[in-house]
Amino acid sequence: MSINKLKGSVTIKIEGRMIEVPENMTVTEALWNTGYDITRGIGCLSGLCGACSMVYRPKGAKRAKFGLGCQTVVQDGMDVIMVPFYPSKTAHYNISELDHPIEKLRDMYPEIDKCTQCGRCTYACPEWIHVSDAVKKSEDGKYEEVSRMMKPCIMCDLCAAVCHEDISPHFVALYIQRALAKEKLMPKRLIERFLNIEAFFNEHEWQKIISMSDKELIKYCQNYE
Repeated sequence: MSINKLKGSVTIKIEGRMIEVPENMTVTEALWNTGYDITRGIGCLSGLCGACSMVYRPKGAKRAKFGLGCQTVVQDGMDVIMVPFYPSKTAHYNISELDHPIEKLRDMYPEIDKCTQCGRCTYACPEWIHVSDAVKKSEDGKYEEVSRMMKPCIMCDLCAAVCHEDISPHFVALYIQRALAKEKLMPKRLIERFLNIEAFFNEHEWQKIISMSDKELIKYCQNYE
């Protein structure tokens, strides 16, 4: 297909359609620029929520790449497809009801022992986390290291989407982080704060705020500056 390009524009293929867009746009901006009413898979637009996962192949590349639509700048000749929500395997639990939850990791996610360290999850991660290493550390019981490594995770599902063993590394890490948090003692004031929240301790104040006019709310907030 031949397209006469305008100066300062690039031609890309998005989900099978050839479109011409201004250069230096992100893929998400390029979709909007063409009038494409994209709302599914759009979140923070800052690379933090992982909602706009995508797979793309640069022009002439032998291997597809992974990224986020809001962070990936268009390249001439690139071929892009947005990734819909992926049904990652998710364990169902109430962490507050589990005694020593870290010991139940394999009950929740027994598939972690099937990891072959192929590295696909690491290659797919838009946050450059060494995901396969985190899975290996999960197997070896190095839970604190896993928790630290996976902190930048934005839950985009791409690691799970490429795993041939049906492992969901992001949910495994989330379980570990929650389990470790439950095992640790919280500061007394933080415990008191949680109890206040559960008891709707400030309910009267919230109702007062909700009933305020815009002017009253501005004045109220200025008192706390």
